[in-house]
Amino acid sequence: MYRACGSFSETYNNDMALIRTRWQWLALALLMVALVWYPFIAPSAWVRFATITGITIISVLGLQILVGLAGQVSVGQSAFMGIGAYFSAIAAMKLNLPFPIPLLVGASGAAIVGILFGLPAARIKGFYLALTTLAVQFVFQFSVVRLPESWFGGAAGITVAPPVIFGVTIKSAQGFYFMTLPFALMAVFAALFILRSRVGRALISVRDNDLAAEVTGINVIYYKVVAFGMASFFAGLAGGLLAYENQLAHFEQFTLFESIWYLGMLIVGGLGSVLGAVLGATALRLVQELLTLMGPWLAGVLPGARLDIAYPMVNVVLGTLIIVFLIYQPRGLAHLYRRGEHYARVWPFPY
Repeated sequence: MYRACGSFSETYNNDMALIRTRWQWLALALLMVALVWYPFIAPSAWVRFATITGITIISVLGLQILVGLAGQVSVGQSAFMGIGAYFSAIAAMKLNLPFPIPLLVGASGAAIVGILFGLPAARIKGFYLALTTLAVQFVFQFSVVRLPESWFGGAAGITVAPPVIFGVTIKSAQGFYFMTLPFALMAVFAALFILRSRVGRALISVRDNDLAAEVTGINVIYYKVVAFGMASFFAGLAGGLLAYENQLAHFEQFTLFESIWYLGMLIVGGLGSVLGAVLGATALRLVQELLTLMGPWLAGVLPGARLDIAYPMVNVVLGTLIIVFLIYQPRGLAHLYRRGEHYARVWPFPY
């Protein structure tokens, strides 16, 4: 990271700190104020958009740990979100556990399933690993409707009552926003901690060269399984929050297309970077929302277009964005941000 002249570290802890200068502390404080103030000035629709984006960021952060750090391909992240949503809904509605315990139950349940799945999946690579994770998606959607309907709701899913936090029932868009915000912030800081920890360094070594990592004494299978477990925990937490926000846990919310878009968010944002996961999820959700709002206008402008043009248009535009980033900016938005930061630090000098 580039630092201003005169800003240097005297200890290892200072050198490893995420926030080192007063200006960085000021920027963080302004960001926190903006996040808290946002739901009071934005329309309800955009407040809900921010809530869904925060939930998406949590899931994409988990996928970043698995794909970006450990180098394991996965197209089943949405299925683990669904597992977390169902476990959370059962804990809330069948066991009557108070909030936020159902979220922990959902995240832990998804993590256990992820670990059980990771045991065999950790021994295969590449295309075959992608096919194995793809199977999780179909197994989830096939089995959840065939489990006992009294617990899993069958084809109708499970209705989730609004959460009660400190005696207040959350029903408004602002309430769900403030319910999601702490979990999204904790997920970001947890991902940063994992990235900079011994586990994160081991995952990176497994990603770069698992044979060399094993020679140096790293238990490759163990860390691959750990990566699956952590990614599933993040996904389960996001799924539980989504079930509360939608007041419904239903398998049709967690499709293969969602899993593919989560991978696309990593590509657009940048693999191996926590900032990339946040930027990618925010950027693609914003594009998706804008295209959805432009649907009626596009239907009137384009000849022969139907009113439901927004859905195929979203797929076309987002797919095109992913291809463009793969060709012209494979390191994603995080790399563009770092280049901009570097330019701002050295300006007006050329380098």
